[in-house]
Amino acid sequence: MSPTRVLITRDPAAAEELAALLRERGLQPCASPMLEAQLPADPAALRRLLLREAAAPERPTWLCVTSATTVRAFDAVSDGADWGAELATARRGGLLRVAAVGGATARALRQRGVDVDLLPSGASSAEGMLAAWPSEDTGTDAAAPRALVPVSALGSGTLEDGLRRKGYDVRRVTAYEMVPVPAQRPVRRRDPAAQTAVPGPDVPELDPETARAACARGEVAAVVVTAPSRAAALLENAAPRADVAWIAIGEPTARALRQRGASPVTATHPTSEALAAAVTTALARH
Repeated sequence: MSPTRVLITRDPAAAEELAALLRERGLQPCASPMLEAQLPADPAALRRLLLREAAAPERPTWLCVTSATTVRAFDAVSDGADWGAELATARRGGLLRVAAVGGATARALRQRGVDVDLLPSGASSAEGMLAAWPSEDTGTDAAAPRALVPVSALGSGTLEDGLRRKGYDVRRVTAYEMVPVPAQRPVRRRDPAAQTAVPGPDVPELDPETARAACARGEVAAVVVTAPSRAAALLENAAPRADVAWIAIGEPTARALRQRGASPVTATHPTSEALAAAVTTALARH
């Protein structure tokens, strides 16, 4: 009997760790990113936020990083500057603090030399960040502390709205856009860990149309969906098949799948290990 096929909505390189865990379970992973991150047409605002407002703050400032993709966007707009070292210096100076949405984002920051001051112990989401936010006197005058929020163009306003209610002067900037592959201005990866890792087997890649067709015809047993936007791209003008197991990386993605008629299993954490466990659970239910 051939291994059960599992589609991962990620770039094959980014899917490799999860794919290796699925192979250990006797499954046959394949990948299709569906969408790709690209820089905004004018990245000047993001560059200013990173290299001036965060690296050289004039008043107490929080830098709120809500995805590892944002970290890669920092790489892309830094013009060769060692932005990690500059942020680390600002943190030591006491005016900058850094918040990360979850473990993967925190790891990406630490790989650039930036420690984090806030990391939710619960949900890796805007709600989780707000729940973990420290109590502090923000005042009401023009010197209120700042919160810099570089996010996807599709990012919700939950975090910025919550921080405004807490008294922060919030500045939101688009760090990247999610567009159909191939992107015109792709956010390039610079992953120090990957540079020294032993390469694993290639993950077969499906183009978006082939991935949609495979889901529509039931040619995959399970689909791991890694973002609400990818759920929308994969199920464009189509209903999810009941005989396909759907796995969501987190609650926002699960909501997007439920809105389209799927009944997903949601990973307990946005990690490869938790996603692999969720795939096992979802397939057992089917």
